[in-house]
Amino acid sequence: MGFLDRLRQPERATSAPAAGGSLALDARPMRQALTALNAEREQLDPGRAEVDLRALVADLLQAEVAPPTGDVALLIRDGTDADAFYDKELARSWDGRDENHRAARVGQFVGLALMLEEADEQSRVPDHDRMLAGVRTKTLLLAFAVDETYGLMRQIEREPESLA
Repeated sequence: MGFLDRLRQPERATSAPAAGGSLALDARPMRQALTALNAEREQLDPGRAEVDLRALVADLLQAEVAPPTGDVALLIRDGTDADAFYDKELARSWDGRDENHRAARVGQFVGLALMLEEADEQSRVPDHDRMLAGVRTKTLLLAFAVDETYGLMRQIEREPESLA
């Protein structure tokens, strides 16, 4: 049984770890799920210069794997459309952008996620939990895509001379 098969649930259920996670606690399970999904995408389109972030969002929000975080489970339960989520939350930070812009956006989203996590009851925005779930999810998706696209392993695979 492959890694992706172990992540899949027989009935494509939307249960996941309980809500109340954090950006830091959710990073590892999200990375594991996205790594498996990306490996499958790499088999379909080997040698792609960068991660197909739109496809990863679709796979994640259409429950191709068990939701790796409570936030993803919440987005799925709420019926979040993968294309709409990508277009609204990620496209302006990814499509046609360079490494510096993409990395800067990750930093901005991390700051926003931490601010929302630390907000007390009186300072929370309406629909705080949904907003926090969206912000943490897009932050982890974008961070993964930046790592996979520009990371050292990718550079070694493509142009090891650039590191010499």
